[in-house]
Amino acid sequence: MKNNTDLLLGFHGHIPIESLENTAEPEISKHYLKLLELLETHQNIKTTLHLSGNLITHLDKKLSDFSGRLRTLLDKSQIELFGGGIYEPIFPFIPKEDRQTQLQLMNRLLNHIYGYTPYGAWIPEFSWEPSIALELAKSRIQYTCLSKEYFIRSGLEENELSGYYLTEEEGRKVAVFPITYKLDDLMKNDSPESAIKYISENTNDLHNKLIVLFYNSLIDDPEKLKWIEGLLKSLSKETGLLQTKLFNEYFQTNKPKGRIYLPDFQDIKSKNMVGSWKNFLLKYPEANLLHKKMLRVSKKINSAKEGKSRFKVIKEMISQAQDLLLKGQCNNSYWDANIGGIYAPQSRHNTYANLIKAEKLIDSASRHGSKWIQVSEIDYDCDGNDEIIIETETQNIYLSPALGGAILEHDYRPADFNLTNIVSRKKEPYHASNGSSNNSPSLTYDSYIKVNLIDHFLQNGLKLNDCLLNKFNSLTDEILPPYNVEKIKAKEETCKITFIHPVKLTRFPDTPEIELKKQISTRSGESSLFIEYTLINKSKGGIDFTFGVEFNLSITQSPNQENYFYLEGNQKIKTSNPYPDSAEEIKDINQISMRDKTHGFNLTLSCNLPFTLYRYPIETLTMNSNKLEKINQGNTLLFTWNIILEPEIPLEINLNQNISSEQEDF
Repeated sequence: MKNNTDLLLGFHGHIPIESLENTAEPEISKHYLKLLELLETHQNIKTTLHLSGNLITHLDKKLSDFSGRLRTLLDKSQIELFGGGIYEPIFPFIPKEDRQTQLQLMNRLLNHIYGYTPYGAWIPEFSWEPSIALELAKSRIQYTCLSKEYFIRSGLEENELSGYYLTEEEGRKVAVFPITYKLDDLMKNDSPESAIKYISENTNDLHNKLIVLFYNSLIDDPEKLKWIEGLLKSLSKETGLLQTKLFNEYFQTNKPKGRIYLPDFQDIKSKNMVGSWKNFLLKYPEANLLHKKMLRVSKKINSAKEGKSRFKVIKEMISQAQDLLLKGQCNNSYWDANIGGIYAPQSRHNTYANLIKAEKLIDSASRHGSKWIQVSEIDYDCDGNDEIIIETETQNIYLSPALGGAILEHDYRPADFNLTNIVSRKKEPYHASNGSSNNSPSLTYDSYIKVNLIDHFLQNGLKLNDCLLNKFNSLTDEILPPYNVEKIKAKEETCKITFIHPVKLTRFPDTPEIELKKQISTRSGESSLFIEYTLINKSKGGIDFTFGVEFNLSITQSPNQENYFYLEGNQKIKTSNPYPDSAEEIKDINQISMRDKTHGFNLTLSCNLPFTLYRYPIETLTMNSNKLEKINQGNTLLFTWNIILEPEIPLEINLNQNISSEQEDF
């Protein structure tokens, strides 16, 4: 048997921007340079390479000879480059206008660095939907490759997974190749020699004798590189069995097998998904909030572009904002990815930071004056209920009447930081298979989203351990019930939002009722927030209970313990257990502060009445290298007051939150 099976061999590499800045980065760069060296050694091996825009730009800057050597391999037609979204987005998640921009900028990047125009494009794994075919065709992309599961779910048999098929959207065609084997799966189970033998022995039923073998992971350790080296050596020896080709080479010399219409993600199984791809936004409301932030910023930018300003400085600001938006569309923060992922605080922070920076630029380009405030009511999270959005030059505050007047997002714009950027603790499939180990962290899950200004009516006797185990003895049936909006009062430089809600204490005999009024106000030119609670007992007898207000702040541990909590007085005094990975109960205080040197700001919360504070970390469990890993997402600050509320006598609790830059206080 001689050269009767064509092999399309490909390598995909992507790493989030924040991961490129860590200590392992130099080794990763060397591994990709070594990959080029291996291809230079095995000149009879042809391969396709897709590197995300982040990684290409990084390798071009950090390794002086990387781009030159890659260009030489391109000139010899030994390598083909795939395009794709420049910042590796999930295409179904982003607006169609941005899809085209992502694809076209990647094409320009490859042309700028390598003088190369790609004919193929990489689509992030399991994120296909039919409309992507149209976007690829518009960007002059001729083909892509996808998991063979898509083709099997479309009705093909295993022996038909050879060659390529055509799919179309609105009459615009693109070719799709089924990926026969994932190289990273073979790497886990076989030696390179055994993998080649296995592939060769399983080509007999394929009509056109084509194998597509793609490595869909980062080359981030020497063992993977060593395995790839063994694979290339084996392929060099077995030229009579497998002949490597480029995708374009095969595409130009072979006809399609036919037309096909592929399903979207809803028909593909994944460890964390049930139903449609976008159902991920249901399981993770935090991902939904991040997604809707991205959509809001995208809409602002595309509206500004339509304005077609004639001023160069405005055009430059819009262009910079668009690049930040595209960076904020990188897929890792929006789902439970292998690298980064929604459970990675730094990944989410970088995404929010890019989006906040982009929004600041657009606001600066469209507004005149240094101080401004804007209040709007829109269904921001697309759940059928309007949110109230307060925007100033220093803050964004997103309030949800449907969730008890809670703050869903609070951006401190000078630091490009979302204070409520926390993922609540959810049960994952991998907890069941690994959670029984004695070495695994204990499993605690949340029954509600961890946002700010969550109101609690609790039985007396709360303990810190109750908080750690998430076992509050609530006196009401529901946490985060819908509140009524009594008034929205907005002026030129101030605004005040008033919520009211009749609280029924169903765990008490006769179900006494408390009238709650919650006022939230702020001013332009400041980074302060004023929260005023008024509680009135509408029953006939006194009520003895604990009132609590929950904040969830995305402060995490810093390497040098430079992030901590402290008490304000004549001098700043750290609390007894001040660091974000610890828990503490502090009684009879009027003020608590936190220092976040990592992001350059300090936050202080003070009250007119003394309170007991329960502070503890929110720690999620995620899978890393087949082990459960505990990740600190931030801290819960539960402010509590033991109250005896007499009938019709109002009790007022006033909380003030103030944020200042690091240099102002230290």
